[in-house]
Amino acid sequence: MLSLSKTINLNRTGLLRPLAIAIAMSPTPNPRARKQPRRGRYSSQLASTRGNARGRSIVQNATFPTSASFAEEISAVVVPPLSAPVPLSTPRFADLGAENLLHPILLQTITEDLKFDYMMPVQAATLRPLLSERADCLAQAKTGTGKTIAFLIPAIQTLINKTRQPRDGISLLVMTPTRELAQQIAKEASQLLNRLPYYKVGFAIGGTNKTTEMKNILNGCNILIATPGRLYDHLSSDETVADAFRNLDTIVLDEADRLLDMGFMNSIKDIIKLLPDKQKTNRQGMLFSATIAPHVEKVAHLVLSKDYKFISTIPEGEVNTHERVPQHLITVPKFSDVAPAMVGSIREEMKLEGKESFKAIVFAPTAAIVDFYTNILSQLSDLPPIKALHSRLTQAKRTRVTDEFRQAKNGILVATDVVARGMDFPSVTNVFQVGIPGDKESYIHRLGRTARAGKEGRGVFIVTEAESPFAKWTLKDIQFVATAADLSSASEVFRLVSTMETHAKTYQSWLGYYKNHLKLMKWDNAELVRQANVYAKEGLNAPETPSLHKGVVGKMGLKGTPGLIVIPDPPRVPRGGGGGRGGI
Repeated sequence: MLSLSKTINLNRTGLLRPLAIAIAMSPTPNPRARKQPRRGRYSSQLASTRGNARGRSIVQNATFPTSASFAEEISAVVVPPLSAPVPLSTPRFADLGAENLLHPILLQTITEDLKFDYMMPVQAATLRPLLSERADCLAQAKTGTGKTIAFLIPAIQTLINKTRQPRDGISLLVMTPTRELAQQIAKEASQLLNRLPYYKVGFAIGGTNKTTEMKNILNGCNILIATPGRLYDHLSSDETVADAFRNLDTIVLDEADRLLDMGFMNSIKDIIKLLPDKQKTNRQGMLFSATIAPHVEKVAHLVLSKDYKFISTIPEGEVNTHERVPQHLITVPKFSDVAPAMVGSIREEMKLEGKESFKAIVFAPTAAIVDFYTNILSQLSDLPPIKALHSRLTQAKRTRVTDEFRQAKNGILVATDVVARGMDFPSVTNVFQVGIPGDKESYIHRLGRTARAGKEGRGVFIVTEAESPFAKWTLKDIQFVATAADLSSASEVFRLVSTMETHAKTYQSWLGYYKNHLKLMKWDNAELVRQANVYAKEGLNAPETPSLHKGVVGKMGLKGTPGLIVIPDPPRVPRGGGGGRGGI
């Protein structure tokens, strides 16, 4: 029997009204000196948002097929209704304490140590059902809205309620797509455990010593933050690791849509199979996702009970970052013009903002190209500090760069998509996207690193004429301001590039990336190689066409393409140890 829920229209106009009125009525002898109460994660922002959350319908108590193909399973899934409305008032964390939903020690940590008074919307919408009912929940919320606190508080309260001890093993498992996001979550968890030091937070994130990780997991870890690839590595290689989850109370998939977009579905399935059965442990499940696509629904039945609540804090009609941030499109004739255009645009934007507060992220397609642009920018003395961030850096280096840029008042971070989602860097004034991203979603999420927490921001998208169909068609809904390229630094950039010794590395990386975009640019393999060789000469100032190993050429699908300089593969060196699945 089908049971369809009605659409719930939520008037969020009044969401912050009680707080706004309270502040308006209070005496304000010195508005600049008066500190406003904090909400959830950030200092309070009282600008109300308008719109209604969109209701959806689903077959109630539906069972999910297990033997059908993945495509058939997807087609059977529809989006659930809003089964828990966003509150129309702005509650305080103290309200949860008054209802005996929060332990006094945890409440003191939140209100006295972290100085959080009022909840942010995602917290107000989710905390009560998560705490009072221990309900399973699929929550739609954007990054940077306080959702980490929303899932950590109920999980820590469960730790307290069940009087878990370090020897009891892992009570909370959080799976997240990247190491950086995992570290950010762990930092917030440690802050919430400030007055409960006997509970320990551990990692399973790759890029760190696997043996040390395993020891930490087995020796009194109560909260584990993990990327799926490394977690499966541990679970599948040692049965004692699975035993550490014998008292698993809560499992969270954060950035669920991105987890699946990055190909972690099979790893998540395998991990769930190795964990204690949900029916036996009665564990609580939570999924937090910015978008609710069919594949997110697909994974929901793995983690959540069939009567889970769906809560959205993204109202219909809310203006997204890409709809309100000025975005400039710079198109240059050749790939050798891209770096000079980048330098010219950065300098121009820095003049508008002022060097002291200019804080920008420059997105590049690959790690090698990130290093190439970083080398150029680092040698320009008129720019603020330059840092690079990509997956090929050591974990210690990535952590240091992330922390330093987060705390910096100004600077430029050159990065791959490793920071496109989930990472919160305060006060980013500009986002530069140099070269085309993988898809429209990547473009939007990159741009979302600026104009956060109510602040303004600007975007610049730099492409060649060959890449321009991406801006014209893939991003046809984006309102770009066509802007002329400033190539005045071309000779300066060319001189800097001539001193570098990374021609072969950048050339290979460029070839590999644009091999995946031949259809967009209407190239064949021969044209790709011809363009790459021109770029090597004019853009990288390479004395000759860089050579490629035979195996690399084969993997790129370029075997036999004219214009390549192919050399034999180096002798193979035996390697020990096993690799992870799907890690970053």
